[in-house]
Amino acid sequence: IYAADGTLLADVHPSGVHHYYEPLEKMGTFLPQATVAIEDSNFWNEPGIDPGAMARAAWIDWREKKPVQGASTITQQLVKLRLIGNQPSIDRKIKEAILAVQVEHTYSKRQILEQYLNTIFYSNNSQGTLAAARIYFHKDTKDLTLGEASMLAGIPQSPYYNSPFLHPERAKARQHDVLAAMVKQKMITQDDADTAYAQDLSAPDHMFTAQEVLQAPSFTGWVISQLKNRYGEQATVGGGLRVVTTLDMGLQKIAQDTVVANVNANRGRNLSQGAMVSIDPRTGAVVTMVGSANPDRNGGQFNMAVWPPRNPGSSMKIYNYTAGIESGKFTMATPIADSPLTIDQVGGPPYQPKNYDFKYHGTCTFQQCMGNSLNVPAVKVEVSTGIDKVVDMARRMGAPPWKGQDDGSYTSDDPASSFGASLTLGGYGETPLQMATGAATLGAQGVYHQPFGVASVKDSAGNEIFKADPAKTAKQAMDPRVAFIMEQIMSDNDNRQLVFGSLSANLVLNGRRAGAKTGTTENFGDTWTVGYTPSLASAFWFGNPDNSKLSSGADGIFVAAPAWKAYMQSALDAIGARPSEWYSEPPGLGHTLAGGKIVYLMPGTSANQPAPPLPPGAHSSAAPACSSQNPPKPPQDPNANKNCPAR
Repeated sequence: IYAADGTLLADVHPSGVHHYYEPLEKMGTFLPQATVAIEDSNFWNEPGIDPGAMARAAWIDWREKKPVQGASTITQQLVKLRLIGNQPSIDRKIKEAILAVQVEHTYSKRQILEQYLNTIFYSNNSQGTLAAARIYFHKDTKDLTLGEASMLAGIPQSPYYNSPFLHPERAKARQHDVLAAMVKQKMITQDDADTAYAQDLSAPDHMFTAQEVLQAPSFTGWVISQLKNRYGEQATVGGGLRVVTTLDMGLQKIAQDTVVANVNANRGRNLSQGAMVSIDPRTGAVVTMVGSANPDRNGGQFNMAVWPPRNPGSSMKIYNYTAGIESGKFTMATPIADSPLTIDQVGGPPYQPKNYDFKYHGTCTFQQCMGNSLNVPAVKVEVSTGIDKVVDMARRMGAPPWKGQDDGSYTSDDPASSFGASLTLGGYGETPLQMATGAATLGAQGVYHQPFGVASVKDSAGNEIFKADPAKTAKQAMDPRVAFIMEQIMSDNDNRQLVFGSLSANLVLNGRRAGAKTGTTENFGDTWTVGYTPSLASAFWFGNPDNSKLSSGADGIFVAAPAWKAYMQSALDAIGARPSEWYSEPPGLGHTLAGGKIVYLMPGTSANQPAPPLPPGAHSSAAPACSSQNPPKPPQDPNANKNCPAR
């Protein structure tokens, strides 16, 4: 499995066997020549079998009354290795010879040699030339010296006894035989052979043992699970697949370093872990994934980027406000009263959402209510739009909310009508992968791309059997005009000043425009920041896998936002994204001015339209604001996992 730039991420193999398929033209000259010289000097001229050698072997087998003599050509060895096995018998030898001749008539000599060199075993868990070159000498086959190549060519005759790790003296003697055969075949001179034999190949100075550590382990594990779902366990582990992924190693390092640094900086807040996902909105390609800050700490062995779901806090408001604009019931300028709200619930006490600061703030516009992350107006938008419409929007954007069940499992396909009003405050589960996908959908002007990590797959013969085609999974999740309006709302820092003030700088990229939203759950159990530009969408989560709480005040703007900003700033610079990149206004929007700024309007709406009436069962009043001295009782919502005074 490789990163997008060709960096090896993982070697997936059965029982420790390493194998990579390599075309003959990429092997260089030394190892193929050395192999032919020592294994089958007549390879290029014989018809797949050596009749003289077979006659001599048959005589010895008859004399000994049992099959003991090999006399196999390279083609016969390939047939034995790939088709009929190594059981010693006269019948097997006859079948081997017949098949060898058929193989010679079907394939060219170069194709046969390529298959053979990719099949033979070189001891030390290495199958094929490239695995052997990397395991013994930490280089590609084409870069082997004559000395190194001649050492490897001697191993397959008897992999155990000719292993330079296990029996270095025998391996050196076998290398001498290989070099002598190459001199005899006039492939090299005697001086070349002497120089190659004199090269110091003793371990450990010039050899290394295979490492089991995966690069980008969370991303690599996620890709392996996708491959197993597509091709099955056996093909993935032992099928010789060559997989190129979407991972950007430069951005991955930035992401990992950012998550680790942020967790270390917040250990005083009882923070132990973090995770993130970054997606190219134009395709859905997952370019970075960090599943934990440290695999040795609390819960670090889990890939928190993809599972389990965590409560997203106010970052869930992205889907709520998007659905509100789509409904036509709200515009950017619709006034919404931030005042006490009570929602009747069948079979339970009424639901009474509260703001993060337990205060009310009068009337704010739709865009200001979202930017300042006020909870009560958000719930009013949600119930007026329709909770089912918000669920549907989240699902269309690639972030279906997860419901926790009594048995500890999660489901994401429950009827939309079964979700409670705490949905917009993060009362149901999401993952960083899903939240990044939702942001990427807005970042692609409303086009959903299924997130993917596998760019291409080749089989053991080098044939491409899969190539990602993002266009096939692309869906217009919403009107691009809806996406454009949300892009304006989420990128305007003036919308955040009432509550966040100067702290809102953590959501502003230097010299760039970006949409962003924070999220914090009840008692500071989870902190989030989700945001995007046309080139990159990212979701950061920080918390504790064991659900222990962070210290009071450790919310998204303090904990997650600085990491999101640091990563996005560095990543966008690294990929060369233009500082001025932003979205062009799609045709068909109306315009008006409010507070010196343009208000964009969907067809059929107007800037002075009032907020729609609350639905039956929802009641609002102008009661006095709550205070820290007289806090409300925690709200109850039997349909939610948590009640989240989110921000």
